[in-house]
Amino acid sequence: MPLPLASPSLPCPRPAKPKLLIFIRKQNRVLLNLPHVVTACRRAGFAPHVMNLRRQTPFPVIHAALASADAMVAVHGAAVTHFLFMRPGSVLLQIVPVGLDWAADAFYGKPAQQLGLEYLEYKVAPEESSLAAEYGLNSTVVRTPWVISSRGWWEMKKVYMDRQNVTVNIKRFGELLKAARTHLKNTTVCAKATGAATAALR
Repeated sequence: MPLPLASPSLPCPRPAKPKLLIFIRKQNRVLLNLPHVVTACRRAGFAPHVMNLRRQTPFPVIHAALASADAMVAVHGAAVTHFLFMRPGSVLLQIVPVGLDWAADAFYGKPAQQLGLEYLEYKVAPEESSLAAEYGLNSTVVRTPWVISSRGWWEMKKVYMDRQNVTVNIKRFGELLKAARTHLKNTTVCAKATGAATAALR
């Protein structure tokens, strides 16, 4: 009996524009140039979706949005915790305001990497923080945040978490978006499918 012919190999399908969620804040650590950020995401080849979460937003809605997302952008804050719903290989791009470097890395950066996400970080420059206008570009608050943080958690929170908004540099932010896009291109659908099929045969 002749052996059956092997199925012809199919080309790896080209994925549509990767889905990118932008989590926004309303009271503090607001992304002031959000429209420009959305445009930059589109230019980098993403399909951006702005997420404006409310207290009553059901967890299943958040989970469904992130489980199907390829990337997430958010200014440092509680909403970044939702990266837990993302698939391994997805991208978390955290915008880190002045004075919050340690917290951003310890609370979200390292855990995201441990869960298999590609972690990228945009560190807000002194002139991109609203604190520069309030205290002065060369003030201790803006230039040496560790001095304020050394006074304790509540002092740090009052200045850097409660009183700060950010305006990112679109050119510099765009470079991170390119890096994210490159990572996703290298993480092909075929590779994921092959891995799943291999695991099923074990």
